[in-house]
Amino acid sequence: MNTGIRRQLTICGCLTVGVALLLAIAYGNSLDTAFVFDDEPSIVENSSIRRLLPLGTVLFSEAEGGRTHDGRPLLNLSLAITYALSGLAPAGFRLGNLAIHLVNTLLVFDVVRRVLAAGAGIARSPGHWAPGMAAAVAIVWSLHPLHTNVITYAIQRAESLAALGVLAALDASIVALVQASLPAAGLAVAAAILGGLCKETTAAILPVVMAFDWAFCRHRTGLRAIRGLLYPGLVVNWLVIAAVIVTIGGREGSAGLGTMSSLDYFITQCRGIWIYLGRLFWPHVLVLDYGDVPDTSLAATWPFVAATVGLAVAIMVGFVKRPTLFFLPVAAMLLLAPSSSIVPVATQVLAEHRMYLPSAFLLSGLVAGILVTAQAPATPRSRMALAAAVITVCVGIVWVEVARIRVRNRDFISAETLWRQNVRDCPGNVRGVVNLAAALIRQGRLDEAEPLVRQALAARPTDDQSLINLGRIHAERGDNADAVQVFTEALRCKPARVEARINRAIVMSRDGRFAEALADLEAAIAARPDLAKGWLARGVVLIRQGRPEAAIPDLETAIRLDPENPAGRVNLAAANDLLHRQPGIVPRDEELQ
Repeated sequence: MNTGIRRQLTICGCLTVGVALLLAIAYGNSLDTAFVFDDEPSIVENSSIRRLLPLGTVLFSEAEGGRTHDGRPLLNLSLAITYALSGLAPAGFRLGNLAIHLVNTLLVFDVVRRVLAAGAGIARSPGHWAPGMAAAVAIVWSLHPLHTNVITYAIQRAESLAALGVLAALDASIVALVQASLPAAGLAVAAAILGGLCKETTAAILPVVMAFDWAFCRHRTGLRAIRGLLYPGLVVNWLVIAAVIVTIGGREGSAGLGTMSSLDYFITQCRGIWIYLGRLFWPHVLVLDYGDVPDTSLAATWPFVAATVGLAVAIMVGFVKRPTLFFLPVAAMLLLAPSSSIVPVATQVLAEHRMYLPSAFLLSGLVAGILVTAQAPATPRSRMALAAAVITVCVGIVWVEVARIRVRNRDFISAETLWRQNVRDCPGNVRGVVNLAAALIRQGRLDEAEPLVRQALAARPTDDQSLINLGRIHAERGDNADAVQVFTEALRCKPARVEARINRAIVMSRDGRFAEALADLEAAIAARPDLAKGWLARGVVLIRQGRPEAAIPDLETAIRLDPENPAGRVNLAAANDLLHRQPGIVPRDEELQ
């Protein structure tokens, strides 16, 4: 083994151990934080991850549309594997996210090392600096507080898995192009195909690889066979994404040209990109959710539009004139494009987790710029002084990052703490107010929740979740007639909202309106047979109706779909107990869960 390879392996091993220890320190207080926001439908209520076999049920789970795991087979498989290992323990999902993030850190190191080494000829710094500088970038990137929205927020494993596919495909593509390696080209194609099964944003793999090829390899000869395998193979990534969307579906609830105007979405993204850049360089405030309402006023946002278009033009012009120097910012721009350009993502018009992978290329771009503009030290003493300065700066940055991550993790302790922070730091987000109200209702704090519900309804009178919140407040207070009326209004605003139908059925059963309640639950179960709540609610209604023998199969189904919820077993025990009582005796409400 030659000295260069031994040195690289030593750096990689030290990097792995060091980053793992730093991540353990930074995220140690995140392991038992709550499932929040999209964690609930995609993890807590996701019955398709409850068993690994048959595998087809996991990979091709029924898609409701708009949930994070819908139409993303490998993401759902990874969730099922985590569930098989640790159940619904939040720590299991966070540890899985950290493991993926650690692998991504190593891939960032290797990609950046190869890019800096390939561009060493244009810099006045020697290529052997590349591994050390790449390690510094990887460490700083791995501990950036922005990534709490990908690690602590459990379901955004979607973002890190997609990044894994992009990085693996790009790393292998670089090896294939630089070393004329057919096996590496095959690995790149395989990684791109698997990436397409994780998230649609991996469509950026092909243009990023093409940008690298143009920047560093366009004058090289003897690559016809490599390109002949690589590029058609990477196109398969697009075909896989299209096939998944067509055959499985599930993304129509969150993305598509019909959800909002592309112009409105583009205007919103122009503001969002500058928010993301601000968070990258000064992550004092971090926001999980910015809501689902785009900026529609060009008059108010034109400075952001002008600045964004100007920045994009400058990067593209720079790439044409000096492609090796501008490859990294071009890559960051291409990676942001699928979610932050003109194709609307209706459920989240802005999301800081989108900067997860682009941030690595932007940080690397800064390093590349320093290498180009800085004079390489001429003496061993000056080289040591520069290395010491770089290490000192990195240690200071890492210390600040770790401290900020640990503070940010406290926001995820509960749904209430997260949404209070969201309402405080993103006051224009009505959805934050709605979710805070829902968290308070779950705790029985109705008097605190009601003003928030009224505030949300004043801003958005037809918001179905706000109406459901108001209905639940009425139901908890025993105002059954008002609750039914409000749930009915929620269904008028959004007829497909199963939760409103289930809640209405439960309230109607309290007043003995069993036929109407069961009709609602039949419709709910038909729409979402994978949702345990519907089966559980019908079991409870049947018990109240005095039909425990009919309730038992429904309750057993609810337990199978959601074995972690004790309500199914409590009510099943109540139903079995009723079978041994005098016929016609109906249990009191307090006997039911």
